[in-house]
Amino acid sequence: MPRATVSIGVEKHFLESIEVQDGEERAWVELRRMSFGEKMEKDAEALKMQFSGTTAGSKDEVNAEVSMVSAKASILEIQRCVVDHNLDDGADPPVKLDFRKVDVIRMLDPRVGQEISDLIGEMNDFEKRSTQSPGVDSKGK
Repeated sequence: MPRATVSIGVEKHFLESIEVQDGEERAWVELRRMSFGEKMEKDAEALKMQFSGTTAGSKDEVNAEVSMVSAKASILEIQRCVVDHNLDDGADPPVKLDFRKVDVIRMLDPRVGQEISDLIGEMNDFEKRSTQSPGVDSKGK
């Protein structure tokens, strides 16, 4: 029978957003795909709506805000999908970044955080992946 569970394999990606200094190794991250359950959890977090206002009959306006991509969803992706990396905090001596900690993710250079987030998005974009297989129908033929 065909396997339907997520592959445990990881993909290594070299980061373009970090310049290599003399004698330094290129910056890289190893990423894994999310399971369907993790993807549903992240999608639910990304589509949360926040409403504020008063009870019915009040003259005050009701304000609504829809956040299509929340910081919490992006943090969840990085925490779950970054398996390993060679990134440090730049201190002397350098300390390897711990992406399980929200504060560490928040202190990333925005270009680095965005590149990692984009790579994770590409790995988990199932609609894009399915359209990249020409000549294969829904039955695999």
